Amino acid sequence: MGANIAAKFADRRAHGPEALVGLGLGANAAWVSMAFKSLTLYGNVSAEGGSEPVLDAVYLISIVTVCITLCIAAAAERRTWQALAHFPTFLALALGTAIITVFLPLGNPAGSELQQVILMVTGVLSGVFSGLYLIYFGIAVSQLPLSGKVMASAVATIFSSLLFVVFNILHADFAILLAASMAPLSAALTTAGMSRAPLEGGSVPSPEPGQNLGFPGNFATAVLRSKPSPIARENERRAWRGLVGRITAASLLVGFASESSRTIYMQMDLVSAGQYAYAAVQAIDSLIATVAVVALALLLLARRTERMAKDCYFAICLLLTLGVMLLPAPGLVPGVDSFIPLAISSAAYSAFGMFIWILTACICSSFPQATIAAFATIRAAWALGPLLGIVLGRAVLSGAGLNPTGIYVVTLCAIVALVVVSTFVFSSEDLGKIMAIVPTRTQQRFRHKCSLVAQRFGLTDRETEIMMMLAKGRNLPFIQEQLYLSKSTVSTHRQHIYQKTGVHSQQELINLVQEAE
Repeated sequence: MGANIAAKFADRRAHGPEALVGLGLGANAAWVSMAFKSLTLYGNVSAEGGSEPVLDAVYLISIVTVCITLCIAAAAERRTWQALAHFPTFLALALGTAIITVFLPLGNPAGSELQQVILMVTGVLSGVFSGLYLIYFGIAVSQLPLSGKVMASAVATIFSSLLFVVFNILHADFAILLAASMAPLSAALTTAGMSRAPLEGGSVPSPEPGQNLGFPGNFATAVLRSKPSPIARENERRAWRGLVGRITAASLLVGFASESSRTIYMQMDLVSAGQYAYAAVQAIDSLIATVAVVALALLLLARRTERMAKDCYFAICLLLTLGVMLLPAPGLVPGVDSFIPLAISSAAYSAFGMFIWILTACICSSFPQATIAAFATIRAAWALGPLLGIVLGRAVLSGAGLNPTGIYVVTLCAIVALVVVSTFVFSSEDLGKIMAIVPTRTQQRFRHKCSLVAQRFGLTDRETEIMMMLAKGRNLPFIQEQLYLSKSTVSTHRQHIYQKTGVHSQQELINLVQEAE
């Protein structure tokens, strides 16, 4: 029994680097909430109508810029990788985000010409910096083992919620300092974690001539693996496009449904309750979200099966729908406030966000050469969805007002969006397809052993790919068909692999891989 306890303790310690990556991701996610989901940062702003117009203007400019930045990054993935594949760039984006945060409250759409310029510049730069900076976290989390992906995503969700609670109870001056520290803090935590975090097995492309990435430890390996290149086989390209497209659509629609209902909730009684009551609501939301995501993480960590993942997804969709269905209650029933529905909605949205992070990371690890395209596309939709939800919510409020008609319009739109997601856009069958491409622990060990052999004997990417097939016992005709290569080309690659590794037969190669440590 003592040995089992020691083994469990050692296993938890082994997840320490992955937890650090999660803390870094959480600090970055907390910055988004601090900058655009609370009036605390703008508490000292003197503007006509209060500080809310300033927040609205900054958010609108920044979120549009984020969407454009990520779409450009996805379309020009190779140029994006070349720009981001330097550690100084990573640090510069973190520092730039911190500096911009300090200037965010100085802008004012109704102020002087200088204040309007500051508003535009800070909004645009915050969108560009945060959009590009976020890509690093997609690269990092995607290269962690499945348990590490779950660990990092769960820790990130919990940590960001707790940081946001602290932020909401601070005076505006201290809140600015806390918000500005988030990007540098996330850079330090992520660097510390990725420098020694265990990565999934696989080949590592060589740096370009004269290129020095500068990333420490396994962080450099993760960045190298994300180097864009075409997906070779047509069936894999179709599978990649289908999965990315469905998760992108689901992210957009769920974000739309969640933010449209949240916009109405916020106008029911939270604004009139005052800033500290608002902070208390956020604390309750964070607590519920924390419990939800921890439970989800434990379920996923305990047993990686398609059935378990489908049950979790069903539960999240059910909670999202419940939160939206409760939307009319505070506006129709006297004495019922929006705190509980908002808490349910926020908890479900946090859990869904964690789930999307894990699924996106799984796709990126299965197609590492398309990491930037996949991640940037999905995160652009994750940013655009809430923006469309706010537009609907504000349009209803300005047109119909906060009355039953307006509330029912938003409720109906949100429910339709969620039903479309769970039934047509991203169903449990689509989830099963993603789970099918996630390697089992045995497959991960096999890939790791192949990666060790490839690195030890200096195999090229193509030689590594063929070596893995040979190590599985595949014959030459099978490899020809799968890789669309001629018989002579496959035979030449096999000969080079045998020469480099010093083996003389396929069985000797299989033994070499099995014995790799």
